[in-house]
Amino acid sequence: MILKNGLIYSDGLLRNGVILILEGVIGSVIYNITKETLQSIRNQNTDGIEIDCEKRTIIPGIIDIHSHLRDMEQSEKETFLTGTLAAAFSGITTVFTMPNTKPPAISAKQVKKWMKKARNNIHVDVGFIAGIPRDFNFEEIISIIDLGVIGFKIYPLNSLNGIDWTDYLNVQKLLNISSKFQLPIFIHPDWPLNAEEKEKIFQKDIEEKLPLLKLHNKLYPTYMEAKFVNFILENYYKVLVDLDLIPEDYPIIHFCHISCRDSYSLIKKALSTNKSLRITFEITPHHLLLADSIRIENPNYAKVLPPLRNEKHISYLFQELKRGNIKLLGTDHAPHTSEEKNKVFLDAPSGFPGFESYPLIVLNQVFKNEFSLELFVKITSENPAIIFKLNNKGFIKAGYDADLIVVDRGVDYPIESKQFKSKAKFSPFQNYQTNVHIWKVFLRGIEVNIDESNPIGNVIKGTI
Repeated sequence: MILKNGLIYSDGLLRNGVILILEGVIGSVIYNITKETLQSIRNQNTDGIEIDCEKRTIIPGIIDIHSHLRDMEQSEKETFLTGTLAAAFSGITTVFTMPNTKPPAISAKQVKKWMKKARNNIHVDVGFIAGIPRDFNFEEIISIIDLGVIGFKIYPLNSLNGIDWTDYLNVQKLLNISSKFQLPIFIHPDWPLNAEEKEKIFQKDIEEKLPLLKLHNKLYPTYMEAKFVNFILENYYKVLVDLDLIPEDYPIIHFCHISCRDSYSLIKKALSTNKSLRITFEITPHHLLLADSIRIENPNYAKVLPPLRNEKHISYLFQELKRGNIKLLGTDHAPHTSEEKNKVFLDAPSGFPGFESYPLIVLNQVFKNEFSLELFVKITSENPAIIFKLNNKGFIKAGYDADLIVVDRGVDYPIESKQFKSKAKFSPFQNYQTNVHIWKVFLRGIEVNIDESNPIGNVIKGTI
């Protein structure tokens, strides 16, 4: 296949050129095309397919490091087929999926079953993140790692395995596992408020008739997120000293969906103090662009954990993004049924679909000159590929997978969640105006944003 007459992003530059794709891999990228070089490329084009991109922009496929693809006993919310089709239509060609499945993915048997269900049912490539087995069963941990998981995930608010993640001994065991196997630990940072504290907040704010999203923010306050981040960092430092670790053996931790200045500042300070720390974090698009003051017909559609924060946190994080200080984004794509989301606010589950709004709202910021295309590609493709060792992904270069998005800037139009490919057809970004038009999406050189596409995605195996 040949993609010609496209504005190709590579090495910080946007240049007119041609991409030759051979058996799913980028064979060559040629700029300053002449008739002779174009004919030479055509002579190498084994399938004869040639697509004129008509000056549209070609960037690497997006890598989303945080999603919940559901399926198994939650197929009413989402399936591998529907979730990955939503990703494919959005320009997301690789996703990581989390282990709070039903039943939870905390045993080798369940992880194996989970991965098997995905095979032949995914439209994009998928990496799997497991939960820790009950009682830290060491043999079970090894068996799970041998299956090729990307890492392990912990939830201090709702432990998947009965392990108390506010106990420092458990956290230090976890960090030892990461150090020994050099596998990332994905952390949902939130220190649980006790029931009495929550009841006080609830009663006070109900009396004051606080808007529901602001109430939700107070029930899961920023200082409790920061408290758990600090708790992890303190134990991280202790493990480094107690085990006398060299940097190559440091535990690898990744903080999911950092949502406030407090947590961000703690991580930033740690990384600036010791650049050898193996610590990363992600921000979600909704924590960059939506505040708890959002006007929305159904507040449940914007209910999420961590909650939407107030404007000062949103503004601060967005400015840090523009300065290049945020390295990773993740959607936290979390579909639920309409019936669940139409319950009384406190009973409705947290989370909403994120795949189909992600490129439309973030790339829209690029097209409106809020930050550069170079920064967008770094945080959505290049950095996740490098950090999580996704070989041959994230770049438009010879030898890399032909995971590509062809996009165009057009007239503004509203996001319409009823048109989502995800089963969850609601969004806090409903009617959000965007000028991003996704024309074609390729996974290893095969167009996947078409309704008749076959599920050709692969299960990605982690490397240790």
